[in-house]
Amino acid sequence: MGSLLLWIAGLLASSLACAQPATIVGILEGNATLIRQTTRYALAEGMALNDQDIIETAPGAFAQIELPGGVLVGLGESTRLMLRPHLAKGRAAIPLYLLQGWLKTSSPGAFGYTSPALEIATQAATSVVHLAGAQYEVFLESGTAKLAPREGGQGALQLAGGDFVQRREGTMPQTARRAGPEFLAKLPRQFRDRLPARAEQLARRNVTPKPLGEIAYADVAPWLRTEPAIRLPLLPLWRGRASDLTFRAAAKADLAQHPEWEPYADPEGYARKLAIEAERRRAREAARQAAKAEAAARAASAAKSATVTRQP
Repeated sequence: MGSLLLWIAGLLASSLACAQPATIVGILEGNATLIRQTTRYALAEGMALNDQDIIETAPGAFAQIELPGGVLVGLGESTRLMLRPHLAKGRAAIPLYLLQGWLKTSSPGAFGYTSPALEIATQAATSVVHLAGAQYEVFLESGTAKLAPREGGQGALQLAGGDFVQRREGTMPQTARRAGPEFLAKLPRQFRDRLPARAEQLARRNVTPKPLGEIAYADVAPWLRTEPAIRLPLLPLWRGRASDLTFRAAAKADLAQHPEWEPYADPEGYARKLAIEAERRRAREAARQAAKAEAAARAASAAKSATVTRQP
C-alpha cells in the first residue's frame, strides 16, 4: 500500500472532523454475515460496526453501511469487505479493504479505499468497483478520482465523472469514456439508483448482533491468504481458534499461504524445527570456537618457532 493511501489519509482528516459517532448498517436485503473477532453474527439493519469487522454478503444480497462524514457504502452480492483494518506499524490507515465483489461508494468529500488489485481515492464522488482476483472494473459516476493499480507497474490514473476502467488478468488497465454494456448488464440493481442515507434514523437503535457461532477456518481462509499487511494483524485476533482441532488441521494444511501461523497450527512441528535450528546454532558455534582455538594454537606455534629461529 503506497503513497496514494498517505494522500487519502490527509484528505480524510478534514471530512472526519464533523464525523457522526459510529458506522451503521443502513440497509440489508438478503443475508449477510458479520465476522467480529472470533465470532460470526447475522448482519442486521441499525447495527453499529467496529474496526476490523468483516462483512460478507450472500449471493443475491445487498447491504449498505454508512461511515462518519456522510460516506455511503453499498455492498453487492458475494462481497467480502473489512472495515478499518489494522495494518502493520507505519502503514497509513484506510477505511475499507475490499477483498472481492461489488462496492459502490458515495462521499461528499475525500474518500478512499484499497484492495489487492488497486487503490482508489475519490473527491466528492460516486464510484462503483467490481473486483474478482486480479481483474476489476471501475466506473466513476461523478466527481474525480485517482486510481492506482497495484500490479503491472502502471502509474496512477486520473478519472473524471463517466470514466470507466477495466483490467482483465494479464493485461494493463484500459480506460473508456463510458461503461460498457457487459458491465451495465451485470450491475447490481441496487447500484442503479442513488444510495439513500438512513444512519440518522437508525443511530438510536440498540441492535444486538445475533451470534451464529465461532469462526471456522473456511470462514476466514480468504483473509488469511491475502497480503501480509492485512493478514498479519489478524493473527493475534484469531490464533486462539487454533485450539479447535478442526481449525488447526485446516490451518496446518494451508501453511504455505500464511507461514506465520506455524507455531499455532503445527506446534509440534514448530517445536522440532526450533530444536533443530538450536542444535545447528550450537554446532556452528562449536565449530567457530574450535576454529578460533586452532587459529590461536597455530599463531602461538608460529610465534614460538620465530623466537627459536632468532636465538643465536
